[in-house]
Amino acid sequence: MSGSPMNMIEKYLERVRVYLPIDSEDALIEIRTHLIEEAETLGQGKMTHGSAMLAIERFGDPKEAANAYAGIGKRVGPLPAEYVQPAIRIVFLLVALGAAFIIGSYVVGISIFEVAGITNFPFSIPVMVALSLFYAAVIIAGLSAIEKRGAPPSEKTVLESFLGLGSDVFKPKGRWDSAAEVVLGVFFAMVFLLSPIRILFREDFLLFINVIAILLLVDALKGLLFFIAGENNLNLLFEVVLGGAWVVLCMFLINITWPLEQVHLFDGAEWVLIRLADLPVEIPGPFGGAEVLALLWAIGVFIVVVTNMWSILVSSMKITMYLKEDKGLWWQGRWGATRHPFPFFRRESDQNQADFDDGTNYSDGQKELDNIDET
Repeated sequence: MSGSPMNMIEKYLERVRVYLPIDSEDALIEIRTHLIEEAETLGQGKMTHGSAMLAIERFGDPKEAANAYAGIGKRVGPLPAEYVQPAIRIVFLLVALGAAFIIGSYVVGISIFEVAGITNFPFSIPVMVALSLFYAAVIIAGLSAIEKRGAPPSEKTVLESFLGLGSDVFKPKGRWDSAAEVVLGVFFAMVFLLSPIRILFREDFLLFINVIAILLLVDALKGLLFFIAGENNLNLLFEVVLGGAWVVLCMFLINITWPLEQVHLFDGAEWVLIRLADLPVEIPGPFGGAEVLALLWAIGVFIVVVTNMWSILVSSMKITMYLKEDKGLWWQGRWGATRHPFPFFRRESDQNQADFDDGTNYSDGQKELDNIDET
């Protein structure tokens, strides 16, 4: 059996998370504590593969465990109780993703409603939500029908992998992900401030290059706050405001057809500056080179707007979630899954320590379940 006992418990908790509301981190911590205590009791003071497996089996089906903690009834409308939270979460995210794309298309000058032939906005929104719920119910029924039986309790089912798309979005940001934001933000800000780089751009883009560098440095500061304190309302609010600043900047940048005016090329002896207009390169097809570059720039701006709008919407949802928990502006928040900066050199012992580092005593040695039953 591969992996550590703690890994087995974490995989089981990932299954439980799928069926819980988004504001259920405290419930997961409580379930994890119960599982560890039960596994240690069964393993005579040490958590083994066998004791962890038996503790998970005694805790029960993930859907039933989640419903017990979420307090959901047996049935909500046409959906079984265990699928209510995942369905609502997925519809919520589909609507948020749609909103991000609508705003992104608006910034680049395209109306998704006109392209899709929608003329009765915003009255079409309830219809879109209802259709999303219907599609979610059909997918849930279909995947449930083809689900294989007899899988280990720590292994996610096909249906849970689909339903988990919503729960993964609301996981706290990982600490090393935050560190990467710090490094990348500072690096690219410095790059944009270098004279050999600045001279490559058009004059209309240079008007905004200092603003871009400042926003990159602020992005690095945001990553530093997440790295130091984890996820809390102040950091999330910071992320919302910064995302809004990027969206506003993109409203100006979209008016620039293409930022680069010249490039550095090596002629065999030295690096020389060459204007793009002077390069003997022709782009075949119905569009000319200028049209292709303008399209690529519009796509890039669109991606920046959509990703930042997505960040704004998800962070706003998280702030609302934490406010319901009566949490203030700043506290030592949670980080997401621990990521090693050099995963190829990570040892199994490092993984075990990262999974559980509060001093709980457990063993990687496997113990037969029948031996545990005798105790």
